[in-house]
Amino acid sequence: MRWNLWLCQGILRVGRQSRYLRAMAAQNSQASSGTNEGISGGEVMTAGIIIIGDEILKGYTQDTNSFFMCKKLHSLGVKVSKISVVPDEVDAIADEISSFASRFTYVLTSGGIGPTHDDVTFEAVAQAFGEKVFPHPEMVELVKKFFGKTEAECPEMKLARIPESSLLNYGVDDKTGRPFSYPLISVRNVYVFPGIPSLMRRALEGLGHLFRNEKTQFCSQEIYVNTEEILIAPILDQANVSFRRRTSLGSYPDWVNNYFRVKLTLDSDSKEHLEEAVSFLMENLPKGIVVPLVANPVSQAAKDVYALAESDSPLGQKVAAAIRTIEEALDRYILSKLCVGFNGGKDCTALLHLFYAAVQRRYPERSEKLRALYIRTVSPFPEMEEFIKDTAQRIGHTGIYGSSFAPSISLTAFFMTRATLLSGA
Repeated sequence: MRWNLWLCQGILRVGRQSRYLRAMAAQNSQASSGTNEGISGGEVMTAGIIIIGDEILKGYTQDTNSFFMCKKLHSLGVKVSKISVVPDEVDAIADEISSFASRFTYVLTSGGIGPTHDDVTFEAVAQAFGEKVFPHPEMVELVKKFFGKTEAECPEMKLARIPESSLLNYGVDDKTGRPFSYPLISVRNVYVFPGIPSLMRRALEGLGHLFRNEKTQFCSQEIYVNTEEILIAPILDQANVSFRRRTSLGSYPDWVNNYFRVKLTLDSDSKEHLEEAVSFLMENLPKGIVVPLVANPVSQAAKDVYALAESDSPLGQKVAAAIRTIEEALDRYILSKLCVGFNGGKDCTALLHLFYAAVQRRYPERSEKLRALYIRTVSPFPEMEEFIKDTAQRIGHTGIYGSSFAPSISLTAFFMTRATLLSGA
């Protein structure tokens, strides 16, 4: 919707707020933090997430907001107890908010904020607490500033009509260190987040202090098992009975993985209790079925690749030869002049990992992106496209530059090619 673009542009272009707005923001943040501390009472902090939107229930849009919220809240020491998806109906939203607000420390809603008929979240929050919406003076001024609208009945002013007891919470941009120009509305323990994923994430990142639980830090560990889940079920049952009060145990089969068949996850708010449960499993699981899988090889690429290259094993010798070629390229050219051909295949994926390891070791503090060129075929496989996208995100500092050339086009201008790097591999 057009208002989405206006809001994004407004947030980016609006500079400093007046002293009055800053003072109000500080007061609101303090008041909100104090309320949260009173709710928690030193106990485990919980959260309920309400995703609002017909488009989610109809399958028109995929919900990614709840995934991000769960991950962020877990890192802040808050246990997410329930996620609910409700339609764009005032009564349905209000009922869910009323139920969640009485059961959880925090309630986070996402969606239903805007100028159109189906944006009814503010109205529903007000109804949940027996309040009315009204044109908040500060929000009215912000709408005027963002959209240049002054008419009381214009669609944009719907964003300024919020519940009577609302607090305006101004977060801080992690990248710039500057306060946000647009606030997040909260009513008691309910926090009303936008539905646009980029805005929701920005708001939650900048307002993490409102939810942080200093008394709780979750610990987790994964165990990978190369056997069928049914064969270890009795041991998992024993572990669950013995440790479930302080450590949760999850068992997730994976029928297509090349390295393991079951991933076990253990989570606790106590490192000691976690280690006790892990020790029990390691001692009682059948010998030889636990796989020493590295879940995130990218983070320790340099360490592992160079250790293999120095191992003098047959594979290590081939890796060492490839690394020498890469290092020669790094000696002769600056990083911006090097590019890796990458189409998602096994050989070029290995090449990219070796290249990343060499750069990680030589430039551990770099901010410059690696360059990789993907030449897209006329009819690419969706799974391959997704893998290439995931690889770029996993490595982080890699820019994948796509081209839509015909598959017959070949590259001849690279200093480094897969054949050169992996010769003999």
